[in-house]
Amino acid sequence: MKILTLLLMLLSLDALAALPGDSLYQLNDEWQNSQEKTVKLENLAGKKQLFAFIYTDCATACPVIVSDLKRIQQALTPAQQQQLGFVLVSLTPGVDTPKVMAHFAGKRRLDEHWTLLSGNNDQVRTLAMALNIKYTGLANGEVAHSNTITALDERGRILFQQSGLPGGPEAVIEKMGL
Repeated sequence: MKILTLLLMLLSLDALAALPGDSLYQLNDEWQNSQEKTVKLENLAGKKQLFAFIYTDCATACPVIVSDLKRIQQALTPAQQQQLGFVLVSLTPGVDTPKVMAHFAGKRRLDEHWTLLSGNNDQVRTLAMALNIKYTGLANGEVAHSNTITALDERGRILFQQSGLPGGPEAVIEKMGL
């Protein structure tokens, strides 16, 4: 059993070492997904990802962000969908528990290509800073935040960032090389 544990540790160190220095996946925090499983960002390696920061009880910008990402997904062929993941990171982790995130995913019909992550405030701030996402909590409970979609390559490096879909979903798909 000790040998198996040691081998698994060595394999995970090897995987981290294989990541480029500018990979977002170098952040080693543990997150909770909407299935209440612990995941690390490095678990997303291997396919391109579209990241966005939201909070589930937002009534303004967040529904637009999710809608834009869904439009991209709907424009993909089934083969392209296998090459791309969609990641939503909660800006209000104290509220957006895995159960709340699961309910949000069900309500918005987000399928297996979507990963919804909740962490703690420090993790969210660190990830947001790494992606140059600005946000601040407001006195009324709302969160003012960047409405940015971040595209990552298979190894967690930023391909591009943009707000909205100025060229439509097809332009994003083309920029991602899908």
